[in-house]
Amino acid sequence: MMKTLAAGVVVLLLVACGSPAPADEDDSMAPPPMPEGAVSETFDRPSPSGYVDESAVASAPIGENGYWGVKEGEALPIIWDDLMPIGGGEALEQEYADFYKTLEARYSSAGASEGYQMIEEGSDLDYMPQLGGFETVAELDGKLIRIPGYVVPFDFNLEKKQASFLFAPYMGACIHTPPPPPNQIIYVEADPAVKIDDMWVAYWLEGTLTAEKEETDLAATAYRLTLTKIEPYFVP
Repeated sequence: MMKTLAAGVVVLLLVACGSPAPADEDDSMAPPPMPEGAVSETFDRPSPSGYVDESAVASAPIGENGYWGVKEGEALPIIWDDLMPIGGGEALEQEYADFYKTLEARYSSAGASEGYQMIEEGSDLDYMPQLGGFETVAELDGKLIRIPGYVVPFDFNLEKKQASFLFAPYMGACIHTPPPPPNQIIYVEADPAVKIDDMWVAYWLEGTLTAEKEETDLAATAYRLTLTKIEPYFVP
């Protein structure tokens, strides 16, 4: 499952993490150089800012925003893996493995050949629970963040305006596929409502993230975001 999630957002992750500017281009958007003799701040998990190389052993002093390379008032760029606590991915993979093992046993007990049968719509076998948990990352609670992903609307209207919707790491999540884990979905509130012209393309979302559970008809979520900006995602 985690491979599927990763594949769905591999392009997004590469851009969200940033890439060094070529030597012959303007590097004004590149992060500032590491100050000499800087001492790193200790966190329980790596910084999700995407600016600091994992091999670095020092970072600039941490400001009020909590992360090096992000100016005061700027949104912290994150990727979906940052929303899952350390070890959450491995635990989710095991949960899916156990689920499919149980499902295969149910198929076999129902008389399916070689553990497989066509699933009749509406039958007891026609279901896919939302696996995963509500564990969140405390460092991101209350942060102004920026993340790429896909809009999952609760309904459709002629004006294409949405006052609330789900935001997920891959296209079509929660509609035609099993939902991602609760801590891989964000419940978004927009005031005023925003116009979503195309739900099949990726967007950048900016807003204040809070660790707050929400139960919806489509899926449960572990995070809530108060929207400040939404814009189309463009690959440079």
